[in-house]
Amino acid sequence: MKDAQIKDCLAFEDSDLLANRSGKLSENQSKRIKEADRFVERFLSSLFLVFLAGGIFVGILAFSARNNIGLWAGMVILFLVAIWLFRGVQTEVDDAVQKVEGEVNFVKVEKKTGLLNNLSLKRTKVSSYEMRVGEEVFGNANPALIEYMQGGAYIVYFTKTPKRILSVEPVSKDK
Repeated sequence: MKDAQIKDCLAFEDSDLLANRSGKLSENQSKRIKEADRFVERFLSSLFLVFLAGGIFVGILAFSARNNIGLWAGMVILFLVAIWLFRGVQTEVDDAVQKVEGEVNFVKVEKKTGLLNNLSLKRTKVSSYEMRVGEEVFGNANPALIEYMQGGAYIVYFTKTPKRILSVEPVSKDK
């Protein structure tokens, strides 16, 4: 029953685990990763175009106003953000299957929201969990997994960039 709950939380099947054991992505995993990457690429490309258009518009205003430092600074900032977004679109995805084996520990991480220099906004604490296995840290872990995996020995199959858990299996006792 515990294995079924873990599979549900991490959304993988036996066929996925079999492919991951041999160092490959299953057809379903490959399809999901490509769809997620396409979505992120389209989103970043859209933002890039918005900031590029904004930079051009503010640039035209800056050229016509000539002495308005604020417009020139705004144009530079918009172009820098557009360049940063463009670099995000060009990021290489490493979907090679990696594995780590060890005891699973969940750690609660608390962070404060907002900026330190903006006193008008009330900063609040936001909690999330990290799942740690050996030297690997998986951020924003599903808290439902704590009950099933905390302290147990598992093999975790994942991709490095971006870091995604593909499947897990308990370490067999007869090793």
